[in-house]
Amino acid sequence: MHPDRLARARDLLRAGVGNGAMPGGVVCLFRGGEPVLLDAFGTLDDFRPAATDTLYDLASLTKPLATASSVVILVEQGRLVLGANLENLLGEMVPMPEHFAKITVAQLLTHTSGLPAWIACYDTGFGLDAAVSAVLALPAPSAAPGARYEYSCLGFLLLARILRAVTGQSVEEFARENVFVPLGLHSLTFRPGRNDRVAPTVSREGPSKDTPLIGVVHDGNARGIESGGDISGNAGLFGTAADVAAFGEAVRTGRLFSAPATARALASQISPAIGGHSLLFFAAPNGLNPTGDLLSDRAVGHSGYTGTALVIDPAYDLTVAVLTNSVYGDGKGKWLTLRRKFLNALAASLP
Repeated sequence: MHPDRLARARDLLRAGVGNGAMPGGVVCLFRGGEPVLLDAFGTLDDFRPAATDTLYDLASLTKPLATASSVVILVEQGRLVLGANLENLLGEMVPMPEHFAKITVAQLLTHTSGLPAWIACYDTGFGLDAAVSAVLALPAPSAAPGARYEYSCLGFLLLARILRAVTGQSVEEFARENVFVPLGLHSLTFRPGRNDRVAPTVSREGPSKDTPLIGVVHDGNARGIESGGDISGNAGLFGTAADVAAFGEAVRTGRLFSAPATARALASQISPAIGGHSLLFFAAPNGLNPTGDLLSDRAVGHSGYTGTALVIDPAYDLTVAVLTNSVYGDGKGKWLTLRRKFLNALAASLP
């Protein structure tokens, strides 16, 4: 990679600290299977310096790293099929309204279930079953399953319940045994607790809102589920930039999944007429795909509300993770603009 242009991309992140986009963060980059960059910048909380081993609240990166990857592994193990529907999987365990019964696992993974983006599940109770009941109490959607794309955290609450129904384990337990430990990603964890390595956040929703959260998930629904002793499928994972990038590399290189599953993890599984989403990631032409303007059309990725992102570009043998806690303060909007500029500068450093 062009060293001067790569340095320019790093400088953009440092400038973002000064501009109030985030207190700080960590970036990790792999190119051609080799680590190229691991760099910490800024602070955790305006006082303590960020470090390469800082644990960040990964927010919605939980979806691909823990929940979706676990579901794909269950499919590979012959324990689940993507076409299985909610009635088959949960109908004997929870009251199943007819208008949700035919939603499939594949539609939940690719956000084509017809479920809305979000509701405050914690308003009706704590724990996973309470959250699932809140989702299933919603009225019938205006579009049939598979007819439209709408990014939905609620679908991943249902996937967490499906995973427990199939395996008897939480997302936390299954992902640790089948994803994190086999890949040596030892920093990836739920509920790390309060310690000096964890970057704080401030949430405007759910239990304990408007107070600094350290080692407690930022997402209100996930926090409500954890308050009930369970684990959510949409958020709650913490980890380092190095391990997030290593996960991306494991997907890109086929170390995590079989060749057929890897192909489906890196390419859209829905019609471009309604969007783009693979079994794990946003994909072209999805506007949520956090890849900037210059990477290839094969680039996939995912972001997290707290200020995190993972991008994989098979065309350039590139994987990059950048983690911040932009929700500690008022820099969220600035971070989204900075993220695109950073990825553009990073792409410009490719030979």
